[in-house]
Amino acid sequence: MTDSTSPFAHPTRRTLLRGAAALAAAPLGLAGTAARAQAGFPSRPITWVVPYPAGGFGDALSRMLAQKLSASLGQPVVIDNRPGAGGQIGANFVKQQPADGHTLFYGDLGPFSMNAGLYPKLSYDTLKDFMPLTRLLVSPTVLLVPASSPFQTFQDFVKAAQAGGKGLNYGSYGMGSQPHIWMEMLRGQIKGNLTHVAYKGGAPAVQDLMAGHIDAMLDVSPSAIPLVRENKARALAVVGSDKRLPQLPQVPTIAELGMPALNIPGWTGMVVRAGTPEPIANRLHDELVKAVTAPDVVQRYTDLGLIVAPSSRAEFAELIRTETTRWGQVIQQVGVKLE
Repeated sequence: MTDSTSPFAHPTRRTLLRGAAALAAAPLGLAGTAARAQAGFPSRPITWVVPYPAGGFGDALSRMLAQKLSASLGQPVVIDNRPGAGGQIGANFVKQQPADGHTLFYGDLGPFSMNAGLYPKLSYDTLKDFMPLTRLLVSPTVLLVPASSPFQTFQDFVKAAQAGGKGLNYGSYGMGSQPHIWMEMLRGQIKGNLTHVAYKGGAPAVQDLMAGHIDAMLDVSPSAIPLVRENKARALAVVGSDKRLPQLPQVPTIAELGMPALNIPGWTGMVVRAGTPEPIANRLHDELVKAVTAPDVVQRYTDLGLIVAPSSRAEFAELIRTETTRWGQVIQQVGVKLE
């Protein structure tokens, strides 16, 4: 005879019914917890971490979206600039915050994808330490030369780089930045003599370009378009766009110039700490998409040469994954490594 108190005893009908009721209630309990988490969110101001200096391109784009998000969520959204180490300072800060959706991490393909190939001892893993929310923008770049440059066309620039002698130099807003790696790809493709000059940010590089201290630089479209319009620089090629920019209709794309493999766009997006409750992550995704697709935001970004391109959470995760692989291969080919 089996002891009814034994853990191996056959269950009675009453026990089975109690168990079934508990199992049926469990999903409801989980759903209730998730619903409460979403209903109480946000319970305090949101911190929007930007891994770039205040006043820069990423900072300016963030502030417009943060205003929209604040109005929608009913809480202040505070921009927190944490530049340095290629985005690692900002990433590490976010990684240490509670996984409750109150700390957002805005970035581009640098911290989200390129750093994995640049830093052998990278302090974070984008897809393990963070939860992708959405891509926000696709950002074309423009190859610029000084307004006083003798190079009128991309072909002029290439011929000069191939001519031998001391060659040409180009600036970028930092070692390992997308413009740096792209110019190294160009150097390899044309087999030209191009020397990199690294700056601490885009502003000093632009200043030296306008002064004629460097021969060229790849700049983001919101910065490049006004420079060209005001005759402070000359544009030779648009990179990362399938068609010419409406603001620079005279400037051919790099694909038109016979180098489609170099037509690689930049992009920006948003992540939160891994482990954030799904209802909160979904709410943040929806609110961010609503903010970036607001008509006045779309108009403003379009005027800057940017492409509003939100994605699903899954699509953004896949983009980060594929871009990490692609840039890892490119970085290995050009031989750039950072400490």
